[in-house]
Amino acid sequence: MIKRKTERAGHEFAGQQDGTSLTEWLNGKEPHRIGAERDEMRGGERTRKRIARLIEDLNISAEEYLRHGVADPKLTKRIDDELARHALRVKTMYVRDEGRFKTFAEPKWMFGWYSSAGERSAEMIFRIVRLGERGLLARVRRCDHCNSWFYAKFNHQRFCSQRCQVLHYQTSEEWKKRRRDRYQDR
Repeated sequence: MIKRKTERAGHEFAGQQDGTSLTEWLNGKEPHRIGAERDEMRGGERTRKRIARLIEDLNISAEEYLRHGVADPKLTKRIDDELARHALRVKTMYVRDEGRFKTFAEPKWMFGWYSSAGERSAEMIFRIVRLGERGLLARVRRCDHCNSWFYAKFNHQRFCSQRCQVLHYQTSEEWKKRRRDRYQDR
């Protein structure tokens, strides 16, 4: 009899869906979407860099505020100026009937977010806002080894994967010294 491993449903952490979608977009690794070419034609890479800098500025501003109790006015102005570039507008997409188990229909409105920079960047700005409101924006960060964006499931997480963590420590001087010492003893 062959025993099979049972697949466990993965735990989803707070903000993980928004954070993962945001980091995939920042890294340029999102699946192909309808209308994505249009966003790219509008300077998609430049917009990605601007939004990446916005996230970094927001996280720096939050750290400064926690340390000193005051936000840097220059940094706050830069953040506000960048957010003003991505003014969000709401558009009605469609109405969906949610009355499957009721005697009368209850329509559910679906809205889309739009900006002059394109719909995908508007969606990402909205995700940043949602993560920020929940206090989870600091978990969107760059890997200490490969510098790619990732969503940290835990506050202390510094690497996007275990592979990057191992490679980072194997290239550190401390690890190399320990390794040399171990081989010299033999």
